[in-house]
Amino acid sequence: MKKTVYEPNAAVSRKSYVKSFQQYKDLYQKSIDDPARFWSEIASQFHWEVPYDVNKFHSYNFDLNKGPISIKWMEGAKTNVCYNLLDRNIKNGMGDKIAYFW
Repeated sequence: MKKTVYEPNAAVSRKSYVKSFQQYKDLYQKSIDDPARFWSEIASQFHWEVPYDVNKFHSYNFDLNKGPISIKWMEGAKTNVCYNLLDRNIKNGMGDKIAYFW
């Protein structure tokens, strides 16, 4: 089965957070190689009421011999989703811009 790749318009790519497929692949590999560092860099772009601890960014257990299966991310950290989505953008002068296009 042939796979077809549809590249986005160049003007759209220039304005995007991830500008190319190669950049996407690089980010993906970084997320696999060092997930705590990768997600910590993403999380640093947001407002935190109670900051996350970089040294305790995530913990997990996938071995039933060591106890219950568990995955924890940024335990103890707290954010305000409304502030991150709306209030900080208004504060940064974007209150009169459309926030989301459907």
